[in-house]
Amino acid sequence: MSNRFPTQAFLLALLVELALAASAAWVLAGTAPARPAISEPVPLTLVNETPPAPEQKTLPKPPEPPKPVQKPTPVKPKLAPQKPQPPAPAPQQPQPAPQTEPAHTDTPTAFTEPAQAAAPPPPAPNVSGKADRNAEYAAKVRAAVQAAVVYPPAAASLHFAGRVRVEFHLRDSVAGQARVLIASGIGMIDRAALQSVQNAHYPEPPADLQGSDLVYQVWVDFLR
Repeated sequence: MSNRFPTQAFLLALLVELALAASAAWVLAGTAPARPAISEPVPLTLVNETPPAPEQKTLPKPPEPPKPVQKPTPVKPKLAPQKPQPPAPAPQQPQPAPQTEPAHTDTPTAFTEPAQAAAPPPPAPNVSGKADRNAEYAAKVRAAVQAAVVYPPAAASLHFAGRVRVEFHLRDSVAGQARVLIASGIGMIDRAALQSVQNAHYPEPPADLQGSDLVYQVWVDFLR
């Protein structure tokens, strides 16, 4: 009894499925296929398109002519009225010089004493003689400096030569403050010139130059 019930249920389900399939086929067979809709022709009209009108280019306005520049009317300078010049003075005639009367000198008589004669002026100092003594002493000073020259051995070996102008003070045959005024361009020769000023034996100055601070400028020669 238990095996029979599943078989009947299966058969019943199969019949139901077949019935559904048959009804579906009948429905599909009864419906006619839909015809396609035919659209009616639409009339077409040709329209000639009017070409667009060309754009009118606006021409620029011509520039306005420049306005004439009015030149300023020159103003004539007003001339100041000239004052009349005074007449030139007449040339003055030279007046004659007044005549001077000669001085009246009293002639010495027995009653008047004669005037004393003026004393003679003192003799002028002998300036030329002093200048000569100074020049003579300056020459002796230059000779003393040149005699004290010691030629540097290095300059002698290189055959260097030169001339140096030096200035120094001399007071009672003692030299000092020596310096080079015009250099020779060779340092060893310039130093030798200053050394010759210090090593020189100067003569005694004249009596009127003793105790005076004298300044001399001399040339010192280095010749080979």
